Amino acid sequence: MKVPIRTTGNGTEYWDSEAKKILFVPAGIRPTFEVTDNPESMLYVEVKPLTDAPVFNLDGMTATQLREFAEENNIEVPGNLKKPETIREYIEEQLAADTE
Repeated sequence: MKVPIRTTGNGTEYWDSEAKKILFVPAGIRPTFEVTDNPESMLYVEVKPLTDAPVFNLDGMTATQLREFAEENNIEVPGNLKKPETIREYIEEQLAADTE
C-alpha cells in the first residue's frame, strides 16, 4: 500500500508500507504504482500499558483531592506537605515505589 504523506513544490512523497520506505515522485510525473486514496484506512494503533499498574492522572487536583486519593490508595502523606505540587510528587514517588 502506498500512501501520499507530503507534497511540496518539487513533488510528492509516498510511504510504501510493504517495503517500509519513502518513494519520491517529482512534480508533473504520475506515479507508476497504485496509490491508496484513503490513508485513514491503514491507521490502527493499539496502545498497551508497559506494566499492569494502573495509570493515574493527578494533574490539576487540589491538595484536598490529592490527600483523599492518597488515603484511598493507602498512602500516608506527611502533615508537613501542604502544596499540591509537593503532595503530588510524594504520591507519585510512593506509587512508583509500589510498582518496583
